[in-house]
Amino acid sequence: MRFMHSSVRTYLCNIRAYSTSSAGYQSLVYNARENVSTLLERQDRSSYLLSQYVPEPARDAFLAIRAFNLEINKIDDRGSAQSSQVSDYMSQTVGVSPADMKFKFWSDLLSQIFMSPNSEKHIGEPIAILLRDALRNNLNLDISYLHKFLQTRRLFLKSKSFKTVEDICSYGEGTYSQLNYLTQGLLLSPSISPSTIQLLEHSEQLQTVAGDVAAHIGQATSASSMILGLPYYASKRNQVTLPIDLMTKFDLSQEDVIRVFQGHLKDDSKLPDVRDKMKNVIFEAAITANDHILTARQKISQIQNVIPDIVKSNPKDALLQKYSRKWRKNIPDVLFIPFMTGIPSALYLQKLEKYDFDILNSKVSQKEWRLAYKSFMSYYTRSI
Repeated sequence: MRFMHSSVRTYLCNIRAYSTSSAGYQSLVYNARENVSTLLERQDRSSYLLSQYVPEPARDAFLAIRAFNLEINKIDDRGSAQSSQVSDYMSQTVGVSPADMKFKFWSDLLSQIFMSPNSEKHIGEPIAILLRDALRNNLNLDISYLHKFLQTRRLFLKSKSFKTVEDICSYGEGTYSQLNYLTQGLLLSPSISPSTIQLLEHSEQLQTVAGDVAAHIGQATSASSMILGLPYYASKRNQVTLPIDLMTKFDLSQEDVIRVFQGHLKDDSKLPDVRDKMKNVIFEAAITANDHILTARQKISQIQNVIPDIVKSNPKDALLQKYSRKWRKNIPDVLFIPFMTGIPSALYLQKLEKYDFDILNSKVSQKEWRLAYKSFMSYYTRSI
């Protein structure tokens, strides 16, 4: 099971917890929480809203996980002409780029806090402070998912393109799915969800299906994010995030896509043709993303149907019998909440369809006002 206990977590649980009662330490955690919350509220409001559904003991760690995604996605080898020249110079002279150094910083920092969570060594990074605090409170966090995320993101910066939509989904498995697995493990900490842990221990099938849902949501998130981020990547990084095979299929060149988003085709007679081709490419990429959302929904329904059978077949499990009565629509909160990360992608795909997959339509790029209501309804109906 992807999100059950690892040897690292077992080791950490045996460490005598570092005292967190001092006012200075609590102030440090409070400031880190405020910093990360403000970052997400401004730059990833969907994660900020979804954090309100996470049980309070795990909320800080969830905020840190989502902020980690945000910060790593900001790392870039290129950008302005000046930073591009600096990157090229460093790569040629010392063999590493500024991006390499940033990835190493995060890799080393993660290793430091996971290997020595009770160390009193000062760390100034708010994300790391919250992750370290979670470890000190014996919450389940697996560093391997974070390292896999870093590795996949670094490879993307080197390749700078996707040959096929399947490559985008593979990227999603190495990034967003990893964060989903990490969140699942976090909420399955013994101090938070003993009854759900019991439930999963009774069924390997349920463990597998829950992991599959996280995987499909991660891949859908990747495909939809690459469409959503296309204007930024094309205008700011001279990079096209659409799959090359689909662009070839519809005779759409990367140069034309970049020129569109940098405003060079604004008054050009060629714009309508490029716009139509781009709509066709986005349509096919969106189909793949939507297929993953649909599969995730089917598997959530499967989970909803199988849990009562597991409870019924284990009448002597007092913990299961007691708490299963409180599970909304038969699914425990801690099992469903990680699935809610798929809601923003589902809403964005609906918006794309509504506006005929025309990413140049200004309404497609408007902020999603339905997210708060949709997340509320999703939580109570157990659907994404």
